[in-house]
Amino acid sequence: MKIEKRAISVTIFIASLIGVLSVSAPSFSADLLDASSIKFGGYYRAREIYYHNIATQNSENTSYFDQRFRLEPQLNINEDIIIKTQIDMLDDVLWGDNVDAGNSVYSGNPSNNSAYSPYGVTTSDGTALLNINVKRVWLEYHSPVGNFSIGRMPFGFGLGVNYNDGNGFENEWGDAYYGNSADQIQFATMPMGKDGPLVTVLDYAKMKGNDVNNPYDDEDWYMFIPGYKTDKLTAFLLLLHIEQNSFRKNINYAELYVDAKPVNNLKLLLDYFYMGGSLMPFTASSAGASAMQAAIGTSTLKVKDAQGGVLRGIYSMSPLDYVLEIGFSPANGNTANQIQTYPFSNDYNSSLILFNNTGLAGPAAFPNSTISTLNALGSTNIPSQSALKDDFLYIAPMVKFVPADFLKAKLQLMYAETNDFVNYAALAGRTPGKPGRDLGYEADFGVDTTLSDKFIFGFQTGYLIPGSVFDYTNSAGQDKSADGVFAFVTRFTVLF
Repeated sequence: MKIEKRAISVTIFIASLIGVLSVSAPSFSADLLDASSIKFGGYYRAREIYYHNIATQNSENTSYFDQRFRLEPQLNINEDIIIKTQIDMLDDVLWGDNVDAGNSVYSGNPSNNSAYSPYGVTTSDGTALLNINVKRVWLEYHSPVGNFSIGRMPFGFGLGVNYNDGNGFENEWGDAYYGNSADQIQFATMPMGKDGPLVTVLDYAKMKGNDVNNPYDDEDWYMFIPGYKTDKLTAFLLLLHIEQNSFRKNINYAELYVDAKPVNNLKLLLDYFYMGGSLMPFTASSAGASAMQAAIGTSTLKVKDAQGGVLRGIYSMSPLDYVLEIGFSPANGNTANQIQTYPFSNDYNSSLILFNNTGLAGPAAFPNSTISTLNALGSTNIPSQSALKDDFLYIAPMVKFVPADFLKAKLQLMYAETNDFVNYAALAGRTPGKPGRDLGYEADFGVDTTLSDKFIFGFQTGYLIPGSVFDYTNSAGQDKSADGVFAFVTRFTVLF
């Protein structure tokens, strides 16, 4: 396997070298950049979030504030060489997460004190973070034949269905949380010249690794992205191969992104992905692997026809935009050791409540014994979303009202359904079938206004009527319907 990985790496290097030597194109210099200068960008954001009945099975309410201060310094060495960075301070950290110094000393655990230790601050999902985190640093060189980039960079593609850069300002119902980053070597060029329609990208990335001596080695990602771009049509195809030795991961992934303007005022967007291959969620000698082997006869999971996508149509008739979005992830069976659907990134916001906070992107929120069983076995290499659901579908019509540049209002309805949890049925002791498809209905309303040149105020509110998937049996053995969920979010953002 190591020899194969070296061979593939050499192949990528030779292909990149051939592209550099053979392609003739005008300079990709960024004309608007001031040479030998430092520029700062970023924002400060504070949010107040309130949920009523978020647990869906009782009146569990919560309200909290969080905040983020992001700096994006950029060093322009000259017109062609740029170093970009992203530094986050209190990255979506909860207000009040700053234990008193005396208490931390008396407790003997000063790491709980965010003011006295680099660790200890936490996000709303319980993630521990650095107070100050240099999240991304990368170099860009705009050469006469293309753009060369190297370093820790944002990793996103298309609409961000699976891979999202995390910037989040284009999301309709909330800001992206963290986004995807990867240590990459990337070369992008336009073979027919700066004014030509063709684009080609070669990319190598390392994912999830931080110790060269760790036997559970990180993943190697090899990417090729051909593209076509004109005023009326943009189309890119991501071809990705993923390898990881210790867990025997061997995945092939393809994603198509299309942005088309067939007629005036109408825009169509499509993002569809497909993946196949295999992996072991546990190392071969682990207790988890033995338990899985005993339960379903194998310790290897097959990624078979795992796919999904989003289709979005936008018709503009100023000051109104009419939007219809359909998201889908079809499945084709329920074999116990096959992953046959793959839900979207939790940074892809399609609704205020249902998608991000009740289960579609946070599967552990569902009363799902499959997830609990995998967690109990100690899997560290397979995302919980992979065992989530079959034939997942949502439909979300929206009307946006934009009377001026400083004001935007939107109203959306959403319906979502799934075939419940049939993958890993043998492992989890569940009976395959379709006991409940309906995830529920949701209505969302939001307003964003720019109070000054750089100060944005926004609020969003939504109500979810949970479907039969969320129904449950209480301690008395009575069948109950889940409670409705209400949410309200207020957001203050200053750009600089």
